[in-house]
Amino acid sequence: MSRVREIFASVVAEGFRAETVHGASHEEIDRMAVEQGVSTVPASLREVLRLLGRDPALWFAGLVFGVHAVDAQVKQDALECLDEANEYAMRDPQNLLVVVDAGDSAYLMVDGTDLELPDPPLWLVTEDGTVQKRWVSITAWFRDAADRVLQCKARLVTRRELGRPDLAREAYFEWP
Repeated sequence: MSRVREIFASVVAEGFRAETVHGASHEEIDRMAVEQGVSTVPASLREVLRLLGRDPALWFAGLVFGVHAVDAQVKQDALECLDEANEYAMRDPQNLLVVVDAGDSAYLMVDGTDLELPDPPLWLVTEDGTVQKRWVSITAWFRDAADRVLQCKARLVTRRELGRPDLAREAYFEWP
């Protein structure tokens, strides 16, 4: 089992309902890559997309993510943000792969030179021209996302104890 699948399984073991997310097929993932003008998707990102690529539900709530959402226009918007940067350490931005669009103002991406790596770092690029290597790997980023899902459940437990349930979010979890 890949590390990405292990992380997902650990969140499911804590009560997350796996049936609330929908993964993408290899063909859909390949189409997303072609749409962005790249020839490959790193293995770790492919695993994330196989789990959550059609509908990530709570995992990436409020973000543009997935095979049907991150397209050529999103990549163009990300490249425009890079144009605002004075200098950065990315080596092949023209062949980058955008993973997440956070409100048309920040993007997570894989540098084009890293696409062949099984678990490459993720870069954060913002509209003000900030460019930084934000996560050492896609797996580390996914681990952080998993932690946010579990933190959400902990907040929901507290809300229940206070008599203020959030039924919409509670539906993503199993409850005793």
